[in-house]
Amino acid sequence: MSRTGKPVGRPKKENTLLQEAKEFRESKLPKEKPLTARLYLAGQALAGLLAGRQGSGRSDEVKREAYGWADRMLDDD
Repeated sequence: MSRTGKPVGRPKKENTLLQEAKEFRESKLPKEKPLTARLYLAGQALAGLLAGRQGSGRSDEVKREAYGWADRMLDDD
């Protein structure tokens, strides 16, 4: 610093590389799906199914069962 309190040296450049990296990352992020009632209920059903499951099952069968439960819960409305 000089006697006047102003910084000495070159002014700081904006970090354009950092800005470019942020923009690239944002462009590559997947678009978020809205959380629907069906997705929420399927997630809750999946948690219950996995908690009570003994051993491993096929993931596509478990997913199908969770969505089945979600659809049944939505049909009650």
